[in-house]
Amino acid sequence: MRGIVLVSVLVLSGGLAEVIARTGICPRSPLQINSPICMSPELLRLAAQKDTSNTHSLQASWKGPEHCVNGTCIFSNQRIGNGIVLLTTERNAAIASNFPLVASPTEKALPFHVAEVPGKGVGVVADRKIRKGETIFIRTPTMMVQTAPHLELEPGMRDVLYDLTVERLPSKGRNLFLGQMGKDVYDKIETNCFHLYIDGANESGGHLGCYPEISRFNHDCRPNIHYRINNMTHTTVAARDIAPGEELSISYIELMLSREERRSRLRKWGFECACSHCSMSDKQAAESDARLQRIKELETALENFNETVVTAGTGAQIVDLYEKDRLDIYLGQAYTRAALNFALFGEEEKARKYARAAVEAIERELGPNAADARAMRILAENPKKHWTWGKRRKSQPNKSQ
Repeated sequence: MRGIVLVSVLVLSGGLAEVIARTGICPRSPLQINSPICMSPELLRLAAQKDTSNTHSLQASWKGPEHCVNGTCIFSNQRIGNGIVLLTTERNAAIASNFPLVASPTEKALPFHVAEVPGKGVGVVADRKIRKGETIFIRTPTMMVQTAPHLELEPGMRDVLYDLTVERLPSKGRNLFLGQMGKDVYDKIETNCFHLYIDGANESGGHLGCYPEISRFNHDCRPNIHYRINNMTHTTVAARDIAPGEELSISYIELMLSREERRSRLRKWGFECACSHCSMSDKQAAESDARLQRIKELETALENFNETVVTAGTGAQIVDLYEKDRLDIYLGQAYTRAALNFALFGEEEKARKYARAAVEAIERELGPNAADARAMRILAENPKKHWTWGKRRKSQPNKSQ
């Protein structure tokens, strides 16, 4: 994986807090500019209530605080995964130590191997057929660093703290972290780590989470892997069927962009994208760019209900364009729009069909407990009782007349 985490000042709005609090999922890539923040549902509710009380305490299996500088300290736990080390405040460490742990597949059960990929360096390749929706990886971070000291500490002091932090990892975790791209610890964090947030009631909750095994996944503009971060657990799921020998890939950027826009953004990661979607002919690329533009036009018309454009089938048109352009990681939102639009026009069976497809796609993207998945289950069960039913259906003439 070749990347850089772009850190900006993020303000948690009430609307975003409510959405993420309901789903428990960070809905967009932590690697993207202006991406939403990732928090636990409990902490988001506390943030919305402006509750600044500190009710968390560091769990017994954790060691720390050690080597504190201006309130930033080292905390470690060698019993979690391949070991985990935090460089953060005592409050943030206490919150992180209370996050629930999710069982990870054993090494023997992993359906892939790490290999050299021509033109990309190290990558991840499937050993067998991986089914769409199959969970591939569940990992906690090997290292998590508070964003503020990463950016603000004097470089000499910061590098000393980083060396001490890495030393607290057991040998496997330390080797995995140091094996990532980057000339030193700071550069490895900048290049490979994901932006996440662990405490909405605390401005110092922004962190960079490092998942060395995930950093082996290379970029593709039409990736075959979904990923999400819930609390600090990173989960990867197959977005479509993956054949034996096929490389597993994620996306580093927003994909609703033309080929030139995508390549321009990816140059900031230090490479010229040569994925199959960027390597297609100029004619094919122009056709793809035109599909993306048409998607934007139809989604805008649907959102604003442009009566000269929107019909009952507009949502299905959008789905068709997403599928033709292989935008598998975004199908949940496309199916959802189609289901809602068919319900609005009073077409029961089509609303049910697309709602069921939306449930499957959203569960792949955001997990089975996502609020949107629950909403689509309700629509699929009985479209006529859904709040959208028939609201755009034109009144029919009285046949008895």
